[in-house]
Amino acid sequence: MNILNRAFTKNEKILLVILLLVIIGAGYYLFVSTPIEQSIEAARKEQNSLNVELQATQDKIKSMEAMSDDINTNKKAELSYLPSYNAGKKELDFLHDTLNKTMDYSVRFTDITREGDLIRRMWEMTFTVRNYAEAERIIKKLEESENRCLIEDMVVTPYKLKTNLNDNEVTVKLTGAFYETMHDGVPDKELPEDSLKDNT
Repeated sequence: MNILNRAFTKNEKILLVILLLVIIGAGYYLFVSTPIEQSIEAARKEQNSLNVELQATQDKIKSMEAMSDDINTNKKAELSYLPSYNAGKKELDFLHDTLNKTMDYSVRFTDITREGDLIRRMWEMTFTVRNYAEAERIIKKLEESENRCLIEDMVVTPYKLKTNLNDNEVTVKLTGAFYETMHDGVPDKELPEDSLKDNT
C-alpha cells in the first residue's frame, strides 16, 4: 500500500498543523520580525544623528545670519571696529586659549582672501571634549569673540562608537574665518591680491 495515498490520522493531522505553525512562526521571525526590528533600531540611530545635525545646522544658520548682519553693518561703517590686518597672531592666540581646556585639539590657518579692504582669514580646527554641552560653550565663545569670527561648517561625532552625544565625549570639526580690515593695516608678503581688482 502506498503510504502517500493513505488518510492521515487525527494525531498526524494535529502534528502537521503544529509543524506548519512552527514553520510559519520561524519564517515570520526570520523574514519579517527581525528585519523590522533591525530597521527600527537603524531608524532610531539615524534619527539621533539627524537631530544632532539639525541642531548644529540651526546653530550654524543663526551664526551666519548674525555675522552677515555684522559684516553689512561694518561695511557701512567703513569697517571701523574690525581688527586691522595683520591680526593673525592675536587670532591664533585666541583659538589656542579657547581650546586649552579640551581633551585634545588641533588648529591651523588655511587661507587668506581679500575683497577691497575686507580680509578673510580662514581656519580649521578639531577638538575633543567631555560632552556636547562643553562643545556648545566653545562654539559660543568663538561666535562671541571680539575678533570678528564666523563658523562656516561644523561636524559633531561621538568620540567612541555607540555612545550618547549628549552625555559622552564628542569630537568636533570646525571651519571658519576671522575678518580684518586694511584700514591702518600694514601690507606684508602674506597679503593676497585684491579679488575685486580682478573683476574690474
